[in-house]
Amino acid sequence: MIFKLKVLINKKGQALLLVMTSVVIITLMIVELGYNARISSSITANYKEEVVATYLAKSSVNVALLRLAIVSKMKSFDIGGISIPKEVLSMFITMPFIFPPPAEMLAMAGIGGEMDLGMQELLNQIKKESNIGSVGRFEHMISSDDSKININIVALDDEKAITFKEQMKNLYSAKVLSDESFAYRYSMDDLDVLLNNILDWIDSDVFSRNGGDEARYYQRKTPPYKPRNAAIPTMSELNMIEGMNDEIFELVTPMITVFSGKGLNVNKMDKTMWKTMDNRFSDEEIELLMERLQLADFADEKELRSWIGENTKIPATEFNPLKISLAFDDENFKIEATGYSGRVSKKMVVYVSSTYRALLSGESIPEGQAAKAPIKPDAVYWEIK
Repeated sequence: MIFKLKVLINKKGQALLLVMTSVVIITLMIVELGYNARISSSITANYKEEVVATYLAKSSVNVALLRLAIVSKMKSFDIGGISIPKEVLSMFITMPFIFPPPAEMLAMAGIGGEMDLGMQELLNQIKKESNIGSVGRFEHMISSDDSKININIVALDDEKAITFKEQMKNLYSAKVLSDESFAYRYSMDDLDVLLNNILDWIDSDVFSRNGGDEARYYQRKTPPYKPRNAAIPTMSELNMIEGMNDEIFELVTPMITVFSGKGLNVNKMDKTMWKTMDNRFSDEEIELLMERLQLADFADEKELRSWIGENTKIPATEFNPLKISLAFDDENFKIEATGYSGRVSKKMVVYVSSTYRALLSGESIPEGQAAKAPIKPDAVYWEIK
């Protein structure tokens, strides 16, 4: 009897242990399933926000292209000899765009009070019909690279290549004046070798301007690669070139681009670019020149030369000794558009360039006249970040 009771107690204990073990296992499974469900839900939500942000960025690009198309039409507007001033057109392009506009922006614009002339109601109606406000927002900036040297064009023309190297040497000289230690780290000869390597990377032949085979250095890399020998789509590709490093990249890249037109737009050039163009300018003269550009653009080369002859020590006839091609209007644009949804943002960098399109297709390079700008601007390169 006692033996049977002990066996019965042992069986009850085993059953209790089995039940408790089962409960623990089921509990762990439920916790794990719940955790996986939350992770999956979070991943799905993030993916949705990424998709929404991407499409909002694309919408922003389309709005920017519309603005460029409108400006293209406005440039040909002429009634009785009266046309829209270039300064107004430039402001229309470069003005930041945000949609839906935040309350702070509306307040700065004077919208939202009694005298908003129905603008607030119109904006609310657009928000409602577009449904953008409920899923996120987008913004964009449009800028011009026509005030920089187009390295893709330079590499195709020996005369332009020589001029480019002279400009970069002027940049080097200006850098050394402000940073003497730079001359100890990099000599003018080092810069000359690097500039040749940049030109060799883009031109179509296989011979190095420094002597030998231009691909020799790159074939020893791991993994090996070859120079592009064609127009490059991004400035970051310059980092693949022999002799390039972060410090030199930061020095030269503000001066060069891959999407600008045939000539430098003097109305958009910064102080450093003016120095590379003609190193006879003093700092005071360049400051005076920048103040003049704040008031109005130069209409043509004749007006520019006249002003320089009257306000600097450089004679009008001697200006631009490097014979750099000049432009006085924008043709090629960079669009930086960002879409926001929840905690996710997607940025799209888009280039609109008739010059780069011509380079890719082997056509002749357009001369740089704003009147030739396409009615519907085309994006020639997209980059999503």
